[in-house]
Amino acid sequence: MTLSNFTAYFLIMFVATITPGPSMLLAVSHGVNHGMFKTTYSGLGNLAGNLLMALLSVLGLGAVLLASGFLFNIIKWTGIVYLIFIGLKLMFEPVKPTQPDDLSANKLPKGNSRLFVDGFLIAIGNPKGILFFTALFPQFIKFGQATLFDYAVVFTSLAMVAFGCYMLYAFFGMRINKLQSLYRFKKTFNRVTGLIFVGTGLALVFSRK
Repeated sequence: MTLSNFTAYFLIMFVATITPGPSMLLAVSHGVNHGMFKTTYSGLGNLAGNLLMALLSVLGLGAVLLASGFLFNIIKWTGIVYLIFIGLKLMFEPVKPTQPDDLSANKLPKGNSRLFVDGFLIAIGNPKGILFFTALFPQFIKFGQATLFDYAVVFTSLAMVAFGCYMLYAFFGMRINKLQSLYRFKKTFNRVTGLIFVGTGLALVFSRK
C-alpha cells in the first residue's frame, strides 16, 4: 500500500468512524454513567465487533452476507432488537447518585463483561458496517496480491481509529457529566439517549435493505 493510498484509507476510516452513530452514542452513554475506566471494556467490545466485520469482508464473507437476504436480515434484526433493548433499559433503569469514577482502578467492578457485550453487539448489529467494509477494502487492497504487511497496516489502522474515536466520545460523556448536577443530568441524559436508541431501532425496521 502506497503512502497516498494509506492516507486516503485512513481519512475515510476516520471520518466514517468519528461521525455520530449508535456506537458513538453508546460511548457517550457509558462515559456518562460508568466513567472512562469501565467504558474501556465496551470500547474493546466495539473494537472486536468492528475487527470481526472487517475480517469477514476481507475473507469475502461480507459479500455473501449482503447477497443473502436471510443472513443479512438476521444481523439487521439482531441489531434492531438490541438497540431497542438498550434504549428501554436506559429509559427505565434507576439512576444511582454515586460517582462511578470513585471506584478503585485496581478493583474490577461488576458488569465489565456486560459492557463488552454491549459494545460488541452494537458494532456487529449495524448492517451498514458490513456494507461499508465490503465496499471499502477492495479500493485499497488487491486481494491475492496484498502482502501480510498490507493487511497488518489496514487492520492496525482500523483498530487505532475505532478504539480512539470510541474513547474520545466516552471522554466527552465523562466531561459533560461533571459539568452538570450528576443525578439530575444522568436521569435526563439517559431518557433522551434511550429515546434515540429506540428511535434508531424503529427507523431500521422500516429501512430498506
